[in-house]
Amino acid sequence: MASASKILVVDDSRTQLDWLVQVLEKEGYAVQTALDGKDAIRKVRTESPDLVLLDMVLPDMSGLEVLRLIKPADEQQFLPVIIQSAKSDIDSKVEGLRIGAHDFLVKPFAEQELVARCANMLRIKSLQERLREAQRKLEEQSVTDALTGLKNRRFFDERLHEEFRRAQRYGDTLSLIMIDLDHFKAVNDRHGHPAGDVVLREAAALIRASIRDPDICARYGGEEFAVILPKTHMSGALVVAERIWKELGKKEYPVVANGRPEPVQVKVSASLGIAFYPSKDISSGELLVRYADQALYNAKRSGRNSICLYQAQAYRYDATKA
Repeated sequence: MASASKILVVDDSRTQLDWLVQVLEKEGYAVQTALDGKDAIRKVRTESPDLVLLDMVLPDMSGLEVLRLIKPADEQQFLPVIIQSAKSDIDSKVEGLRIGAHDFLVKPFAEQELVARCANMLRIKSLQERLREAQRKLEEQSVTDALTGLKNRRFFDERLHEEFRRAQRYGDTLSLIMIDLDHFKAVNDRHGHPAGDVVLREAAALIRASIRDPDICARYGGEEFAVILPKTHMSGALVVAERIWKELGKKEYPVVANGRPEPVQVKVSASLGIAFYPSKDISSGELLVRYADQALYNAKRSGRNSICLYQAQAYRYDATKA
C-alpha cells in the first residue's frame, strides 16, 4: 500500500489546529502540526511534508516570512503551500502567491473546500514528481549504452572535458585507460552476433566491477571501452589497468554458438592503453584520448593481450612480470 501523504498544518490557534487535524486525518492523511514559524521551518526541513497548510499570522513571524524560508532552493523540487488567512483583500492574496504560495483559503472555510483544495495540490505534486521521474529516465537513457548498460560516448566526452578542466584548475592528476577486446570480430564471425553481445555485456560488467565508484566507465565504441580515473596518477592507473587486464584474461563467456544446442566457453583477451595528466604534450582532454589510444594501438601492434603506457615515448608495460 502507498504511504499516506504528509500534510504539515501551521496555526497558532489550538482550536483551529485541532479541527484541521480532525478533518484531514479523516481523509486518510498523515498530519503533523506546528504552532509557530520556527517549528514549521524545522519540520519542513526534517520531516519533508508533501503539503503545507500555513496560517498567515503566527506569534513569532508572519506566514509570508515562513513561506520565503521554506521555499525549495532547487526549482525542480515542488512543495505546495496553501495559505490560510482571515484577510480576504486582494493584496494579501497577491503577495502570498507572488512569494510562492500555490493556493489561498480565506477563514472561515468549509470542510469540503479544505479537503478539495488539499487533494488538488497533492494531485499536482504527484504529477510533478511523475514528470520529473520520466525526465530523469529519459536523460539517463540518452547517456547510457543500451547493450552494456555503461555510459555512452556522449557522456564520456562530456565528463572527460569536465574532469580535465577540474584537474587543470586544482592541480590534480587524471588518468585514462582505453580497453579493446582482442580479435573480437572472430567471435562474431565464428559464433554469431548474439554471442558477441554476450561477450560485450559481461566484459562491461567485469570492467565496471574492477573500478572505484568515482571512476567513470563508458563504452567508447564497438568492442572498445574507456575508463576515466579522476585524481589518479600513473602508478594508480597501472594498478587498475592490470586488475582489468587479469580479470578479462581469465574470464570465460558461455555463448550459444551458431548451430550448436549447448553453449560453448569463449575466452577473449584485451589490450589496454594508458595516458595520464599532467604529462608532456597533454594539454587537453582530446590529447589525453589521443595518446591513450596511441598507447592502445602500440599494445595491439606488439602482440595484443598487454598494457601499454603513453609517455613522451610510449613503452610496453609487461603485466606478467609486474
